[in-house]
Amino acid sequence: MMRATCYPLDSISCVLKWIRTRPRMSKSRSCGWFINPTNYGFRFMKNGIVRLGVCILGLWLPCAAQDDLVLAQIEDQPIAVSEFRAYAVSVPKAYQMGKTGVEADRILLNGLIDKKLLLAEAERAGIGDEREFKHKLEQFAEEQTVRFYRSIEVDQRISFVEEELMQHYRNSHRDRALRYAGILVATRDEALDLLDELEDGADFSQLAREHSLYEATRDQGGDVKKYYTIDDVAPPLRSIFSIQVGEVSEPLPWGGDPQRYVIAKVLDDAPVTFREVAQFVREEVFAQKRLQRVQVLRDSLSDKYAPQIHYDKIDHVLMRLARSPQERVALPEEGEEVLCRYNGGTITIDDLVLSVPEKEEGYARDYERAWIVDYLQDSAIPNRMFLEEARNKGLDKHQMILKVVANKRSDMLVSALRKREVEERLPPITDEEARAFYDQNPEKFQGFENIVTTEILVAFKEQALSLKEELMGGADAVQLARDYTIRKERAHHEGRLVLSPIGLYQDIYKVAKDLQVGDVGGPVKVRGGYSVFKVEEKQPAPKKPYHVFSERRARAYVKIARSQKAYVQYIRGLHKKYSVEIFEDNLLKIQEEEEDVQGG
Repeated sequence: MMRATCYPLDSISCVLKWIRTRPRMSKSRSCGWFINPTNYGFRFMKNGIVRLGVCILGLWLPCAAQDDLVLAQIEDQPIAVSEFRAYAVSVPKAYQMGKTGVEADRILLNGLIDKKLLLAEAERAGIGDEREFKHKLEQFAEEQTVRFYRSIEVDQRISFVEEELMQHYRNSHRDRALRYAGILVATRDEALDLLDELEDGADFSQLAREHSLYEATRDQGGDVKKYYTIDDVAPPLRSIFSIQVGEVSEPLPWGGDPQRYVIAKVLDDAPVTFREVAQFVREEVFAQKRLQRVQVLRDSLSDKYAPQIHYDKIDHVLMRLARSPQERVALPEEGEEVLCRYNGGTITIDDLVLSVPEKEEGYARDYERAWIVDYLQDSAIPNRMFLEEARNKGLDKHQMILKVVANKRSDMLVSALRKREVEERLPPITDEEARAFYDQNPEKFQGFENIVTTEILVAFKEQALSLKEELMGGADAVQLARDYTIRKERAHHEGRLVLSPIGLYQDIYKVAKDLQVGDVGGPVKVRGGYSVFKVEEKQPAPKKPYHVFSERRARAYVKIARSQKAYVQYIRGLHKKYSVEIFEDNLLKIQEEEEDVQGG
């Protein structure tokens, strides 16, 4: 039996339009059976095309009807195929738990049912009508509207020509890489004394050997032995890219406690092509133009809206921020005080408080008055002016914004309901439960495996391949590291590099973890060159002792498991409460249709 295949309406429209507007065929044209005094052939062709259009339309109609096919029903509310498919597209594939076909569809359908049950229960509980909920959703909608407005009025109005990019490429010194030498000393005065000696003719490399505190390069006269771009060096050294080969920098602060200083000499430079740094350049030029455009827009809107800040209310803002969300709900009148007036509207204390980014420490953290004033002037007021302009243009009613806000509202309702009806009702976890989980699940409290290697970092891939051949041939890895590695911080450790899944050198670890002791790995492309290494030892992951951190982790595991179990029970209760019915035959039917279409 032939199954219906879905054709888009556009295809049908095109066929019917072609029938109406087709070019007429001349009777005198030599075209086989089209040459007919009575033109029966042409009439046959015309009728055939009409039948084809009707046939395509007939094939499409079952697919349109399929979208209305009901897969499940909650109370008197049906879930049709169209709604199911829209939901399936929005869900990550991992949610299907590796299942395919009707099993995957069944998982997705149950997920959609669960979501609709939770939303129905949240609406019944009136969560969406609560002041704090409405304020947060309104804030989210305003943020999305402002972002949309800025993308139209700022981002989409930015353009630049190639010459601007090339100019920034040169001005930002991304057109060169430098090889330099440095002398690290304890004080600025000591650095100035060394500059005086250099001016009198002293040799830079000799001074580095005698005075530099940086062991990795001291014995080689401070020479880093590599070429660095401006994006590769530490921030204090970026200023040396504005000086020429042979010149020496002023004393540069190097950090540390107490503060240390470095003087650097440019030994050589090498060209860097635009192609190598084009992405950096484009991003920076765009960012600069974006800032300029935003400032012009802000200045223009400030003249239009003339915002006036009530600075005497800043202390009230600080008091409001110090309160918990529950306390603020109980005292709504505090948040309704006007903090700023502008032509056409006001910003209240709660408008500001609810827009302030929350700190990790929560509401116990003190906010400084100066920070609040800066935030108000630089963020809250400009965003409010952008919002007013966006509303004037009707952007807050744009379908994209309405859809995003509707999705956010659903997510917020589900999250709030789960927190209220599940998580906040969980009993406290006892010390005995936490300890029992730790004892019964040792694998969850393992440390990380360490892999000890002897590594050699070189600048060129060809050299790395050559060194790998030597290592595989039995050469002494430690001696090769002494002779060749340019990872100077490892030089005095004879190339010893300890790798772990959470440490540095992740790219090397990913290769080393699959090797055995004695194996050689690489070359691996890393920052600074190419790495080859020999695996010397694999240290098994130790079990972490039971202390305050592992206890906290054990409690978290117990809470998650308890929360998941309680959530499943809660969902089962909703299924009974709302009378859910799944039409398994229809679920199988749409799967058969999909398989038939895919099979051609």
